[in-house]
Amino acid sequence: MSLSPKTITVFLDASPSSKMRATHAAYLAQRWGAYLVGVDVLFAGVQLPPSMSYARGDEAFEHVAAYKRQLDAEAEAAADQVREHFLGLCTGQNVLGEFRRIGRENSVEEAIHIAFNSDLVVVGHPEPHGLPDDLSVEKLLLASGGPLLIVPNGWKGETIGNNILIGWNSTREARRAVGDAMAFLVSAKSVTALVIDPDDEHQNGEDPGSDFATSLDRHSVHVALEHVISRGYSIPAVLLGYAEQSASDLLVVGAYSHARLMELLLGGTTRTLLTHTPMPTLMSR
Repeated sequence: MSLSPKTITVFLDASPSSKMRATHAAYLAQRWGAYLVGVDVLFAGVQLPPSMSYARGDEAFEHVAAYKRQLDAEAEAAADQVREHFLGLCTGQNVLGEFRRIGRENSVEEAIHIAFNSDLVVVGHPEPHGLPDDLSVEKLLLASGGPLLIVPNGWKGETIGNNILIGWNSTREARRAVGDAMAFLVSAKSVTALVIDPDDEHQNGEDPGSDFATSLDRHSVHVALEHVISRGYSIPAVLLGYAEQSASDLLVVGAYSHARLMELLLGGTTRTLLTHTPMPTLMSR
């Protein structure tokens, strides 16, 4: 099996942040020789005003139908612009790819199916993130089974993965995330593994993270191992604080599901991380 992703899917929309997201996805596809799939959910956010649900009479029904045709035409026009920009990126980066439109019917199921058959999925956060109205980033992470690269809409960085921070705590989920991020890790300029509260009973060994760092070193991934104490701060706050201080341009973390709540492998909730992370984050479970 190839070390690097060979099918990358990026979820798109008509926003400026989507163009930035598509640019990063096209660069990664070019870098790894991957096939790039651009997905546009045609009617995401396109809804009739609630008042039209109470339309009565032929004239009112015709007004509703005309309004729906207008919305459909506007959605189609926006999708054409998204398609043109995406295919232009593929041509410019010499990347093989395709553009897919998702309609109104079964949009969530179709989006999950596409993600399920991808090696890496790129989405935005917060909205607009390119996903169907009823599909959150958290739900896609649970359903797809693969890694998500979450690119914040406000991200202004030019590169993703030069300076990587790994949130490490000796769990299966963390191990999975590192494996999924290996294509980034082997070519990064610097990689740091952050172990928070190393004396915690859930950490392994006398020097938590050292065996992990040694294992990555055998892949020619040279890791700087850092131990920090949370001192009453939440784990997400410590992790993100360190990431910002070190100017990380990619955060790698695992996630697990507990009951109906998505939680960070290091504690807290995935939603907390998604809400506050200022840098791209690769997350797996």
